[in-house]
Amino acid sequence: MDPRFDLPLYTRAEVALHLGLPATTLGDWLRSGALEAGSGGRGEPTITFAGLVETHMLRHLRRSGLSLQAIGEAAVELRSRAGRHYPLAWSGLAYDGRDLLIEISNEGREAGWERIRDSQGGFPGVLRRGSAAIGWSDDGYAATLRLVIYHDIDVIVDPARSYGRPMVEDVHVEDVITEVRTGAPYREIATKFNLEDFEVEALVRPHIRPPAFRKARHLETQTESLL
Repeated sequence: MDPRFDLPLYTRAEVALHLGLPATTLGDWLRSGALEAGSGGRGEPTITFAGLVETHMLRHLRRSGLSLQAIGEAAVELRSRAGRHYPLAWSGLAYDGRDLLIEISNEGREAGWERIRDSQGGFPGVLRRGSAAIGWSDDGYAATLRLVIYHDIDVIVDPARSYGRPMVEDVHVEDVITEVRTGAPYREIATKFNLEDFEVEALVRPHIRPPAFRKARHLETQTESLL
């Protein structure tokens, strides 16, 4: 059993929280077929680490200009044609601003790129591939993910450690947040977890709720930009 693919570690709410996504956007993406997720009751873990990485990558691709339709078509095609599960968590993909591409190499020819949705070749170069937040394993699939909603501190998700809970080195992020909610001073919390004051603040920042009117407008704008 590979914990990256075979263990449902996260609920939908946790994925939305870890990636800073509106729950409605995540729901739309799951229904589009672009992402893989298991079935389960409300509040049950149904998304694997690979599914978390796919969701991160889908957001990355959407912000890079690719349509949800183009991403979904390519993901479905890879699953059905190549039997490749969790294709968006695989390092063999690239993108050119409009489509997802896959690397091809023929004997006697230089490596090139093929558009996945229609197998059209002839793409001599590629603009971008992967995401700097993903750490790759030797098999070409994601091994770790840095959560980009946290600034000024590296929060890493590793399915081989603590069942994929977000961590800063050996510190669980949720433990820090729990301490903050008790009202303990940042300096005291920083000392307890061997962190700097600014690192505690960086961990707390994504979890602070802005005023309702600001939050509603922010989520509306973010959803419009991602869909």
